[in-house]
Amino acid sequence: MRQTNKIEQLIDNLHDRTSAELDEKTLKDVFSVMEKSTKTQPALKQSNIWRIIMKNPMTKLAAAAVIIIAVLIGANQFSGSIDGASVAWADVVTQVSRVDYIHVYYFKSRDNDVKCDFEAWYSDGKMVMRGKMGDMIYDDGRVQQAFDQHKRLIGKEQSLFAKGQPFFEVITAGLLSHKNEQFTQQTPANVGDDFLIYDLDPPPDEGDFLANVTITVGKSSLLPVQMKIYQEGSDYDLVLFDYEALQKPKEFFEPPASGTSNGSTEIVLDGPEVVMDLVGAEGIKQAIVRLHGKFDGTVDQIPEDSRYDSKFFPKNYKRKGGPVFKLDATFITDEGYLSQTNEFLILWLGETPQGGVGSAAGGLDNWPDGKYRNIKFYPTLKATDREDVFLLEMRCFLLPKQSNTQ
Repeated sequence: MRQTNKIEQLIDNLHDRTSAELDEKTLKDVFSVMEKSTKTQPALKQSNIWRIIMKNPMTKLAAAAVIIIAVLIGANQFSGSIDGASVAWADVVTQVSRVDYIHVYYFKSRDNDVKCDFEAWYSDGKMVMRGKMGDMIYDDGRVQQAFDQHKRLIGKEQSLFAKGQPFFEVITAGLLSHKNEQFTQQTPANVGDDFLIYDLDPPPDEGDFLANVTITVGKSSLLPVQMKIYQEGSDYDLVLFDYEALQKPKEFFEPPASGTSNGSTEIVLDGPEVVMDLVGAEGIKQAIVRLHGKFDGTVDQIPEDSRYDSKFFPKNYKRKGGPVFKLDATFITDEGYLSQTNEFLILWLGETPQGGVGSAAGGLDNWPDGKYRNIKFYPTLKATDREDVFLLEMRCFLLPKQSNTQ
């Protein structure tokens, strides 16, 4: 899914269809766990049970499912029976727009292997995402910042919620949007005692990528419990939602201090190369940079260019607008070796994308001394009071060989 690809792009530097019988067995297993926990631990408070369960990482996911189902069943018992067959998708969208706190587990099933891709927490307009490599994304509704496992700033850009989109709309790539007229009046494909299941065809522009999307919703709460995104072929994504009481303190949603840049310089649009001295970037002493290629047109005017034609750029540009710039960057190591030139890195003002280069001869091991060097860099372009003059700040470091899977 394109939206999930955008999230994955941030954290990655965040079909075999399950049969009805298997889904039913999973639910029965969850109910069994819940029943046993209430019979064997009657004197324990719910919070204590939760802490015991969470000590075993293998039960975390099942525990989340238990909480979700218990809430949904409890709501159904107190509110009476509901004719779910007539519940339009628009009613679900209305209900989820009222949720202030949510916890998300995002899994990917690839070649019969299921792995957790990221976790996300949302509260009071702020979101935190934790990727599989320990990287973190903090989004406060104005800007989102990405940090690696060492708390180094590795990305900064406009918030996913900058235009007022609710959390569910963002995390479901627009499916949970009141503007999605394709699904607004759609009713459940399956109605159970406690759940409604919506079976949604992909939007026209996603038809070559997605097979379909199914979303399981609590019959009384009308809150999504899980979403399966089936791709063409045998792969799928699985998203689980829970609404447990907020356990994260406010400071959890605050990003770490990003620190100072390793270097900065004024740079002229379409001007000559500039040599920037770097301080505190171990193993790297200078960067050679050039700024060119400003674009500030409409989406249908995007020029034919390999960087502009990437699968991410058109939708990002539609979301954020212009202007955008292209940056060339080459680095000089402490030994005086030149790196490759990273040509045409796309820059939005105030944002911090990620770039990477190896030896000028090609590769990460092909430096003159034969040693491995993977230079990661993070430029930030800022406006000045002169139209064609900008301030360029640079953060960079050598990524160790054992960490090259980031």
